[in-house]
Amino acid sequence: MEYRYTAIVLKKREIGETDRLYTFYTKEQGKVRAVAKGIRKSGAKLASQLENGMLADVAVARTRGTGKITGALAEEQYPKLRNQLEGLRAVLATLDRFERLVQFDEPDEQLYFLLANFLRYAEKSAAEKNQEIIRLLGPAFLFQAIARLGYAMEARVSAVSGQKFLGHERFFFSAAQGGIVFSSECGENPSFPVSKNAVKLLRVFQEHPLLAVTKIRVSEKDVREIERAIQYLVEWVL
Repeated sequence: MEYRYTAIVLKKREIGETDRLYTFYTKEQGKVRAVAKGIRKSGAKLASQLENGMLADVAVARTRGTGKITGALAEEQYPKLRNQLEGLRAVLATLDRFERLVQFDEPDEQLYFLLANFLRYAEKSAAEKNQEIIRLLGPAFLFQAIARLGYAMEARVSAVSGQKFLGHERFFFSAAQGGIVFSSECGENPSFPVSKNAVKLLRVFQEHPLLAVTKIRVSEKDVREIERAIQYLVEWVL
């Protein structure tokens, strides 16, 4: 039986002498895996349609086990992003983390569209040559995706007491406690200090769609800090 997917390429791996195993996140079925036979042979046409991070229409023949890719046509190749090495590297790293977070065959259209919007806004930011925003979009997407997967973090008030932040306190990020907490609330739970600016960014991630992230002015220091915070969150979930 043949299945057709609207799919985003998350990763690929060489198998055998001429084949390649692809992992997609699809609108119809969530994360799926399929083999492209002979795709590494000279003259094979499918390879250019299935680069990591591309959005493609993919046909997969499947009876049982891993399916076989019978056709693919790239719908979005994000050319501006592919011409910016640093931005592309950040996006591919985000896709790798996302791939590890999601399970096979668990469809979620909202999660698919969140992923598609992440790539669309990364392409837009690449066209504007805004490397900081490309890098910020990755943590924002992962924060929202993790919330969608059932691990929502609180950044508007203390995740422990519900008290509002007044601005002069020391803040800590504790995934085990559900988000941002005051220093006095950490106890023995794993956590690390975050700045006031990082808390503000996490609040934007929590309250607004990804489009809002593209309008933020952010420093290199803030981007690095929020990347560390989300990497910590991803590792905690995994």
